[in-house]
Amino acid sequence: MRPSPAARRATLLAAFAAEFGRAPSVLVQAPGRVNLIGEHTDYNGLPVLPLAIDRQVWMAAAPRDDATVRLANLSSRFAPRTYALSATPEPFAAGDWGNYHQAAVVGLAGALGVGGLRGGDFLVDGDVPPGSGLSSSSALLVASALALLALAERRIEPLALAELAAAAERWVGTQSGGMDQAVCLLARAGHALRIDFDPLSAHPVPVPPGAALVVCHSLVEAEKSGAARDAYNQRVAECRLACRVLERLLGANLPRRLANLGDLARLYPDRAAADFAALLDNALPPRPVTIDEIARRVGISQFQLAANASGAAADATYTLAPRVRHVLSEAERVGQAEAALAAGDWARLAALMDASHASCRDDYEVSSPALEELVAAARESGALAARLTGAGFGGCTINLVAAPDLALFLTRIHRAFYQQRPAARGREHVFVVTPSPGAGVEIV
Repeated sequence: MRPSPAARRATLLAAFAAEFGRAPSVLVQAPGRVNLIGEHTDYNGLPVLPLAIDRQVWMAAAPRDDATVRLANLSSRFAPRTYALSATPEPFAAGDWGNYHQAAVVGLAGALGVGGLRGGDFLVDGDVPPGSGLSSSSALLVASALALLALAERRIEPLALAELAAAAERWVGTQSGGMDQAVCLLARAGHALRIDFDPLSAHPVPVPPGAALVVCHSLVEAEKSGAARDAYNQRVAECRLACRVLERLLGANLPRRLANLGDLARLYPDRAAADFAALLDNALPPRPVTIDEIARRVGISQFQLAANASGAAADATYTLAPRVRHVLSEAERVGQAEAALAAGDWARLAALMDASHASCRDDYEVSSPALEELVAAARESGALAARLTGAGFGGCTINLVAAPDLALFLTRIHRAFYQQRPAARGREHVFVVTPSPGAGVEIV
């Protein structure tokens, strides 16, 4: 049984006193999220439709009189960390949990100056599974930022803080968009959140009764470091390369340079998404290509191409047309899913979620064998829809299940996917999520 919020709060307060020899002055909670639809669209300036879940990162904190930061975690998986406040701290090893706290300092120091922050002691707890695609890392960064602001007795408006946190997380090495931080800060109980970018805005969408949202873990972690991070960042580079190539192909018909693929939707609102993928299909071979080959085929210097597509490497190969096809079609599905959700049209939402998964698998290539097996098992177990959620490469699926069928689905998915897997033993790998409010701060 999961501890209640009151029990978790009491445990964290007592553990903080035992760890640091004094009581905390601030208690922060920041939720994880699940994305209903809109995968890999945020860093392209296009909308998403996530919701905050009833699983959080909790952080207790107290100020210090010096610039030292001491971090501890109730989970033995995460060793204590200590560092000094700095606008340019020395990062811990790649993937280390302490880097997300440091990233919050980097972001806040840029806005307030490092002198506007205070050192402190911080103790973390939480029940957002790490490496699950449910945004535990962004929740940790947001909780860190809110705790640091509270200790310094400063405040930044939620929209501005969401943009600051998104930029700060890129310091860790993942070239992500702003979905995770925005929903963590701006979510509303009982609602999904339609988030738009350039400029950032958020619109709550009520989640009506009638269906359950069930998260299922593939038992493969997708940490934002190592191979998963590299594959994610390659997709970002491919989208930037596609912008540069499309600028060349559109020529005089393009009124200005493309900041991201979202500019195509804004500049050509009446043009079908498939048109832009077709331009790339006609210009490039149907296989991954190097920057040199792209440059030769579209008549641009490879050095100019690489310099204007941050993150692209000369010795790598890239796939462009399918990536554009996914991003632009996925953005269209977000708007259609928002309308279906508002109308309580579960059949329509299910069809859109299934189409999203197929596009993530076939055009964006971010699925995995375990995710594919889990999606198939969920459909066989009675789910109305099943799709990967988050960046992919492992992590979780989100499953839409008719409310009357929930108990039977939970039994069937256990038998179909988890029962014969030793890695599933002793783990909570399937859970129903409730649309929950965004992050909060309590002065203890």
